[in-house]
Amino acid sequence: MLPRSLCEEHLADGRLALLHEPVEPPLNTLFLVQRPGADADPGVVRVRDRLQHAARTW
Repeated sequence: MLPRSLCEEHLADGRLALLHEPVEPPLNTLFLVQRPGADADPGVVRVRDRLQHAARTW
């Protein structure tokens, strides 16, 4: 399984074949985890906040 954006050219010219097209495409669900107590490290908080912001605005 590949995102269509990465293989569109290959599908168009026949180098790849689409085997299945679902009725509803899969979601791009992301999970962000951190160790307990990591909130005490300002660097971890800064990276977490930027990742969450990027995911929301993507």
